[in-house]
Amino acid sequence: MRTSAKSRQYANLLLNIAETKDALEPVYRSMISFYSTYRREPALKAFLASTKVEATDKIELLAKVYTDLHPINQAFLAQLGDERDMKLMGMIMHSLENAFYTRSDQVKVHAVSTSKLSGETIERIRQAVQSVTSSKADFTTEVNQDILGGLTLRVGNTILDASLSSKLARIRQTLIQS
Repeated sequence: MRTSAKSRQYANLLLNIAETKDALEPVYRSMISFYSTYRREPALKAFLASTKVEATDKIELLAKVYTDLHPINQAFLAQLGDERDMKLMGMIMHSLENAFYTRSDQVKVHAVSTSKLSGETIERIRQAVQSVTSSKADFTTEVNQDILGGLTLRVGNTILDASLSSKLARIRQTLIQS
């Protein structure tokens, strides 16, 4: 089986289990949080990939060290290690994100601006996105001085770029072509 298909299968399995326990959102959020640590910790990667450590011991240690890791994720990670498929973790996470947003009727929205957005501004953007997509907007923000001004929104896989830096780049390109 191709690794991309296997990764999708793992992601769907995890979400199927989460849905049966009415824990779709907590399982997803817990796994996202854990994955950011997992990517930075070689010792954690080695521990989970080890075939010398029993799955029950992995679950026990994960529960003690990562107290916010959902029990479903603890068992999933232990099983993934036992199957020697930890190398698929990045692809699984990508598939997990796509499947989660589809199942939960949400759309991921990421806003980039030069200063912190007010709660009122975030709410206006959230409502606009929800009215256009008919999905709940899962909103994150980022401050980046490099865009010079304006706003960049990523809604799902669509990027709406109203930043000053992109406008200047388009003007520059027009002048070069003239």
